[in-house]
Formats: sequence, C-alpha cells, structure tokens
Amino acid sequence: MRTGVKDTILLTGATGALGSMLLHRLSDQGYDVVCLVRAKSPGEARRRIRDLIGERENVRAVRGDITEPRCGISDLDRELLVGRVKRILHCAASINFTDKNETQVTNVAGMLNVLELMDVLDAWHIIHVSTAYVVGDAPFLSENSLSLGQRWHNPYEESKFIGEKMVRAWALKRDDRRFTILRPSILVGCEDGTTPTLDAVYTYLEPLHRVAESLRAHRERPLPPDVSLRSDGRISIPLAVVMANQHINYVPIDWVADMMAATVDLPPCNETFHFVHPHPPRLRECFDWSLQYLKLDGIVLCSTQRARDLAVQTQSALVRRLQRRVDVVHDAFRPYCTHDPRFELEAAPRRLATRYRPPPIIDQKFLERMLSYVRQWYWDVDRKRNRVDA
Repeated sequence: MRTGVKDTILLTGATGALGSMLLHRLSDQGYDVVCLVRAKSPGEARRRIRDLIGERENVRAVRGDITEPRCGISDLDRELLVGRVKRILHCAASINFTDKNETQVTNVAGMLNVLELMDVLDAWHIIHVSTAYVVGDAPFLSENSLSLGQRWHNPYEESKFIGEKMVRAWALKRDDRRFTILRPSILVGCEDGTTPTLDAVYTYLEPLHRVAESLRAHRERPLPPDVSLRSDGRISIPLAVVMANQHINYVPIDWVADMMAATVDLPPCNETFHFVHPHPPRLRECFDWSLQYLKLDGIVLCSTQRARDLAVQTQSALVRRLQRRVDVVHDAFRPYCTHDPRFELEAAPRRLATRYRPPPIIDQKFLERMLSYVRQWYWDVDRKRNRVDA
C-alpha cells in the first residue's frame, strides 16, 4: 500500500532480481517510479513492468537501454521527464565474471550513459548499486574507501570499481550534486527460501546437483570403484573443489532490498552504504549443509589448486570427465572460495536507526529452504533438458 506522495525516481534494472524488489518497495513507500526498460517498443516496456507489479498509478515505464547514448530514451520521454525526475536509482548491471566486453559495455559505458541522462534531465542525485567486492584482493573494505591498490579477480569487480569512480567524479563537478553508493555482498534467496535470482550460490551448486541427478537416472549402468549410489539415492563421488576454510558473506536479497529502499528516504550526503552480513558463516560449513541436502558425499575439499590437481589425478575416467563439466562453472567462482575479505558495516545502522534490522542468520535451515525452492521450481522442472550425460 502506498504510504504517501514523494518525489519521482527513475529506476534502471527494474526487471532484474534486485531491481524488481526495489520497484515494489519504492512504490509502496509513495514514490513515483519511472522504470527504464529495455524493450522493442514503449508498449512492450509497459507490459514488462505491468507483469511485475500490476497496474499502479505511481509506476510507469519508458523504453530505453543503458548501453545507448542518453540511455536511448525518446525525445518525447525526455521532455516529459525533464524537471520531474531529480534522482536516478541505477540498479541495472551485468554480473558476468568472464566476458570483459559485456561488463565494460553495460557497467562502464552504461554508467557513462546514465550520468549523461542525469545531465539531460537536470537530475541531481545518483543512487548507484555497486558491490562490496570492489574490495578485489584487499583484506578489508571500509565504507569510505575505494582505491586500495587492490587487484581484480574478474572484469565484473573492475567494472564496478570504475563505475564508482565515475559516480564520484560526476558528483564533485557541482556543489548541488549528490551521490549514494550501495554495496551489497553476495545475494542469495529470500528468508522464506524463495528467490528471484539464480546467480552466485545457485550457479555454483547446480552442476553438482546435475551430476548427482544424472548418475541416479542411470543407476543401472556399472559405476567405477570411486563412485557409489545407495538405495536412498545418496551419491558418493570424489569431485575435487578448491575451497578454503573461510567466511562467505551471503545476504538475503529481500533484506538487501528492504534496507536499500529505506536509504532512499534519507537526505543524501555523498555516502556509501555496505549491506553485508555482520556474522557471515563459514564457506565449508555452508557447502557441507548443501551437500547433505543434495545427498552428495565424497566431495574432496582442497585448500589449494595444487591439492586439487593431485586429487584429480586419482579420479576414474568417469569422474574426471564429470569434473571437467563442473570446473566450467566453478573456475569463475574460485576467488570467492579462497579469499576472505572483511567489510565495514557502520553507515546503515547509524543512518537508518530504528529502520535498520540485522540480516537473518545464514544457517543450515536457511540453506535447506533455499535449495528446496530452487529444486522444486527451477532445477527439477525439466531434468532431461539439463541432464549431464554420465
């Protein structure tokens, strides 16, 4: 329910996982929200937003694309938005870890186009969704820090770092400009187990689930000595995984959306907010809970790449072939399984005061709810289509 009439915010990324949650919350908080939607026509843009949120008097869609100059908005839409939109919440991004061109086009050139649109509309406040992993390979990231001499694990981290620098440079050009930077850590599903995203931990665990399901589906085939299948469906297979005994900073996406939407109500003062877990779980513990739920045993946890390579040498031909399938996905996530950065969490509790609430604890029950939902509604919907041929 809309709580009161506030100003107009242009939202990019409204059809994405986090953006769609922010759209609902901003609308409920009383903001007029203009969604910039990539679509072939204005009608298609309106349909995409209507499918997300229904008909709301304070939500409208305009066709656009952040990879185009001025974000691709028409002259008519520009005339309608000038003087009306004073703030842009920039949530659109590519989280591709391997394609540098895609992240540059979307996260760097796209950021430039958003800032150009800010100037065209004479908007004064940019709210930019970045990531806590601009920390790169540094051990600690404060909310006031950015350039630490860090190196990047992938093009995504680097592109978000560049985007933050662009936002700050834009705001410092005029005294009346303001920025707010929002840095979440690793987004996982909602507290109730549902999820609008299949990234991160879901992407990491899915190939293991696919391998296990394929072996169960072919239970009549002979198995090598290093693989076993019990009558209850539990699989033992010595796939090797590089994983240090570190923390992993998972945060529920609905909690992040709640806290981000609350910061939009705050008077802007060129500030950065971390939305991270103050008590992150151990990665190996989370992995063990997940394997228990997926009925997978025998996974070999290796602290180093060398240990992993030695473990692979002892695998049977079948396991080694399946290992290669898993590695296609896991290789991109290896830095997050071996690096344990810490993040300051001060601005949100201080500035939000009573509106701030800590994130729920990430424990075994939380992960089981997540995996139960993703198996029922995504992974197991069509097993044949995605089955790994064992």
